[in-house]
Amino acid sequence: MRHVLSRLARSSLRYPLSLALAAAALGAGVARATWASEVELQGAHFSVLSWILLIVSVATAERLVSSRWAFSVAAAATAAGVVAAWGVLSAAAALGEPMSQEALGYQVWTPSVTSAALLVAVSSRLRPAPRRTLRWVVGTGVVALLLMSGHASDVARILAALAAVPVATIGRPAVLGTDWRPSVQTRWRSVLASILVIVASALALGSVSPNATGVLAWTGAAIDPIAAPIASVLLVVSAVLIMRGRILGVILGGTALAAVAANTAIEWIVRPMLDGEIIWRGLTGEEAELLIMVLLSGGLPALAALLLALGARKVVRRPAPVATAVDRRRLHAALKASGDTTFAHMATWAGNSLWFGADGSAVAYRVRDGIAFTVGDPISDDPRLALRSFAAFCESRGWTPVFYSIHDESASVLQAEGWTRIPVGTDAVIDVEDFTLSGRRRTDLRTAVNRAGRERVSAVWTTYADAAPSVREQIDALCAGWADDKRLPEMGFTLGGLAELTDPEVRLMLAIGADGRVQVVTSWLPLHRDGELVGWTLDVMRRDRSAMPGAMEFAIVSAVQQAAADGLKTIGLSGTPLAAHEGQQVGWLSRRMSRLLEPSYGFSSLERFKAKFGARHEALWMSYPQPLHLPRIGPALLRTYVPSLKLTQVVRALRVPS
Repeated sequence: MRHVLSRLARSSLRYPLSLALAAAALGAGVARATWASEVELQGAHFSVLSWILLIVSVATAERLVSSRWAFSVAAAATAAGVVAAWGVLSAAAALGEPMSQEALGYQVWTPSVTSAALLVAVSSRLRPAPRRTLRWVVGTGVVALLLMSGHASDVARILAALAAVPVATIGRPAVLGTDWRPSVQTRWRSVLASILVIVASALALGSVSPNATGVLAWTGAAIDPIAAPIASVLLVVSAVLIMRGRILGVILGGTALAAVAANTAIEWIVRPMLDGEIIWRGLTGEEAELLIMVLLSGGLPALAALLLALGARKVVRRPAPVATAVDRRRLHAALKASGDTTFAHMATWAGNSLWFGADGSAVAYRVRDGIAFTVGDPISDDPRLALRSFAAFCESRGWTPVFYSIHDESASVLQAEGWTRIPVGTDAVIDVEDFTLSGRRRTDLRTAVNRAGRERVSAVWTTYADAAPSVREQIDALCAGWADDKRLPEMGFTLGGLAELTDPEVRLMLAIGADGRVQVVTSWLPLHRDGELVGWTLDVMRRDRSAMPGAMEFAIVSAVQQAAADGLKTIGLSGTPLAAHEGQQVGWLSRRMSRLLEPSYGFSSLERFKAKFGARHEALWMSYPQPLHLPRIGPALLRTYVPSLKLTQVVRALRVPS
């Protein structure tokens, strides 16, 4: 009990306005359940939802800024919106404008007036991407209610939201955004999706809001009560598909809007004309306004359908281009100049699409379900420019850019631009000059090297093409046998296999026994800077079941020693997916993927194995525009790594004990 009272006391100090508002709303609800009901939408539950939204908005403002700020902004923006709405409507009503007269018959303030103002104000304290999303949601909502309901509170709500933008700076400067802006294609998708949601809201709320007098209320009233919910759902689905760049969303939304416009025209214009109810002579001012409302009720959906058709090319997601021979030559030039990052040479792998910047920088990526995953960091001397340019390129084609397995430099640039980042693994790097086999921690390595000498196991530094035919056959058999032993298909993307071994630039370090049997296969990807070879990165690791204990350690030590003999500075043991960063845990997405993939691929044991070599660990990140994208990113990333993965294989892998 004491613990509960203590938490309640702390909450009252942190959220005094929210608690006071909740208590007031509860008291008012008991006294009069329908007090300040939200646009009288047939029931007290709408009023309850409106008050809950206000309490949540106030609590959010108190949490992100302060109670004093929340009160100041709420009071100032609400007062500005209410007074301006009352003044405008009163002036129009005095001139005899009937819609304004009817709008003033309803209360000017409802809880959502203050909620809209506070949410817009709080958005100034968010990073650019979430800020745009919140303002898009609030803007769509207030416009939808204005066009559908048309009451005084709807006018006050939109004016209060507009007033909140400058008012939000009271007492504390707003968080400034960077000059990163969404592309024209992204803005088109947002606008068209908003239009679809607004029309869908009118159709859905038309049957439950008999007092609505807005333009789109006429549209909703013209639709059959049974067909209206179906059309509303179709429009919402179309909006979601358009935000994902799907052509189906354009077709579905355009068809639904055209049908709504045609039905409205038939119900309000064609049929009354045939019945003689519309006579084109001597219209009074009130009748003319009524006629304008009727025309707009069908004209707005028709205009929306026209905008959808005009913007179709700008919103539709395009397929990823296939890399050409010219692209590969440009890529090799970029790799020679700036290809010294861990995943740089993986850009050459089959299945990757390639993007090039004006300065010669390159990015390898794969598109899955509308998500463009990069293969590590940009290959560039100016990562900031490459990151921005590639993100703009992705948005222009309807994809969500996700920079995957990037290092701190790139991730920090994106975070400063307002992007979200989560840890997805670690990169192990050996400084060749500092590598030694002495010391207690290197006991396993010394044992492996000494045992190889006793058993006459030799280290062979070669390429796949230069190896003897019998050796290549054994390499093929080792790789095939390793894949057959796994419960899940062999992974790709940033993990190589047999196909990647045949690259003439890739070197192999083999451990071959005295009997000529290949015991271990490791492959090493080149790292270049300014045209010079500066290091190698480990990729493929395959071990024969009957290999000498420590054969893998022996092969890697031999590769490090070879690098030292060649005067190279670094040897990378490559990234370990899903490994925790020093001092923090991996993200939610990585934990979920680890639970699925660990039994089959053993990333944890791989991390422990790399620790034997005393490598320094560098964090690997995944950066994406905003948190709302994560539910789409997870499944797409899994299918990028394992394109052939089937549901039955997932179920079987989760059931079989490791």
